[in-house]
Amino acid sequence: MNKNRNENASAKYLMRAWISPFPEKSVFQILSKNLIGNNIGNLLFPYGISRVLMTGHTTIRTMAISKEISERQVQKINETYDAFLIPLANAFRTGFIDELKQTTAFVKKLNIPCIIIGAGAQARLGKEVNNPELESAVRDFINAVLEKSSLIGLRGEFTADYLTKMGYIPEKHFTVIGCPSLYLYGEALPVPEPKELSRTSLVSMNSKMQLPQKFHDFMFRSMKKFENCCYIPQVIHEIRHMYYQAPIPDGFVKKIPQNYLLADRTKDPAFPKPISFVDAATWLSFLEQREFSFGSRIHGNIAAILAGIPAFIIVSDERIKELVTYHHIPHLMMQDLDERTDIFDLYENADFSQINKYHKKNYEHYVDFLHANNLTTSFENQEENSILPFDRIKQAHTPLPALTAYSDASGPGKLRRDMEYNIPKKYLKKLIHK
Repeated sequence: MNKNRNENASAKYLMRAWISPFPEKSVFQILSKNLIGNNIGNLLFPYGISRVLMTGHTTIRTMAISKEISERQVQKINETYDAFLIPLANAFRTGFIDELKQTTAFVKKLNIPCIIIGAGAQARLGKEVNNPELESAVRDFINAVLEKSSLIGLRGEFTADYLTKMGYIPEKHFTVIGCPSLYLYGEALPVPEPKELSRTSLVSMNSKMQLPQKFHDFMFRSMKKFENCCYIPQVIHEIRHMYYQAPIPDGFVKKIPQNYLLADRTKDPAFPKPISFVDAATWLSFLEQREFSFGSRIHGNIAAILAGIPAFIIVSDERIKELVTYHHIPHLMMQDLDERTDIFDLYENADFSQINKYHKKNYEHYVDFLHANNLTTSFENQEENSILPFDRIKQAHTPLPALTAYSDASGPGKLRRDMEYNIPKKYLKKLIHK
């Protein structure tokens, strides 16, 4: 790797991501092909990384690693790009082993630097990652990347401890950087202005279907305290259910919990109005108009932080715990949740300033990590009042609309969605690639 690359030299980066920060596909194409990578939280990684790395001399393209990549494609990538950027979420988990192996095989074929910008391990609260097959896949992946980068960026101390026990050395092989999406604005996050929480407050809620019933009961009784709350489903099956009335697939959960917030409002109007997104810009713009966000989704609430509103997280596993700890995000551990837990008390007792207090230091460490891997940021040598290249593209981009519930669509809107959802499979492949 060339450690002395001229900051003004042009660079082309390829980034592992399901979709570009500025999607050119339609809502139908994105939902049909699952271009959110199962969860809209994945929209934030390429969005945040691109704004930080996209200088006037840098271009970034995205690609998903969902199938075997041909030798010809690998050769073209080696000839075209200066580095392969790998932002990951909770990649060190058993359900991700196959894709981890695919990515490892791809990295081994590349001749360009390969840089992990965020990766995390997953386990239940208080548990360790303990799976020999997973450890073998993680070791192969880490070793392959370390041959082509100076330092790996991890999401938190839980993952750092996992790699340390495998024999990797902190600050030599890896460093903790938190979540790269939180560095969207560089060293300064929007400062939240907590207002008095009331029944009429504009509240956004997020949830995970697989969590304990006591969590869903808490969310349900919290929902009833607000007149203007919305629910943002993040997972592809839930979004399709909301948007198309598609059934939740068998096996997604053992049982849909009672009081789950993604209910049919035509049958029970007491449930919150659902809304979702397939464009990060639209998501953040929507949240800017809310006053508070809470729930179990780490990136649903990181999106709220980026939008400048207070956010509170119920922590359900170690992957979330390490991020809320590193970034000082207000939270409550799942085991401390009970029938007496009140959202107004959580809001009143939370210190939403802690995120901003530690953010500059975290960002500076993130920049050091990027520099260690020969990456330059868009904020360096930026002229005062100048527009970042990322923001220039954003101004020219027409964002995709928010996704509303099928029950809230007009007659023609429902008909269009019915037609999209019922397209025969033999025609579907052609249509989603157009």
